Amino acid sequence: MTPMQLPDVRRRVRQGRRLALARACDAGPGLRVHDALAGWGTDGLVLAALGCRVHLSERNCHVHEILDARLRAESARQPTHRPGAISWALEDARDRWREDSQFDVVYLDPMFGEHPKTALPAKPMQVLAELVGEMSFGEVAELIDRARRVAASRVVVKRRASAAALGQPDWHIRARSVRFDVYSPLPRCSRA
Repeated sequence: MTPMQLPDVRRRVRQGRRLALARACDAGPGLRVHDALAGWGTDGLVLAALGCRVHLSERNCHVHEILDARLRAESARQPTHRPGAISWALEDARDRWREDSQFDVVYLDPMFGEHPKTALPAKPMQVLAELVGEMSFGEVAELIDRARRVAASRVVVKRRASAAALGQPDWHIRARSVRFDVYSPLPRCSRA
């Protein structure tokens, strides 16, 4: 699979701030977003195109190789991107949070697990699922809790539209096939 076969960012960006992802993150110029489970980086690229400063973390080395190639190709095609608008690293998001806790939004897109219909997801998502596997409910819940200690504004978790919420989100933004659960940050005194 080459980076060019991955989901097209331009189509999503055309929706601008009407896009459910943009509304969930409150995307806008200068917003600092950590895409903590970057995968192929599509959502991070969309947020960067909408003016956010995005850092993408991917912990699987094979996925990161493809992500790196895709982001380099995208940067070459879009030389108008603001310097520093997007950065990426092969790392566990929790390690990044120990070094840099200056994010307005932490965005989490864990793998959805078994697909409830007979139709399979798009091929790039099948490959990603095969490479990284599914996180357990407990792992995702722990990641949300840690992210709420880092995010200044909110934590956004992408879920299948019909999936049960993880914990107690403060609100939801619904799209056709997915839902974005939004969690408020923990009070400062609870972050230690």
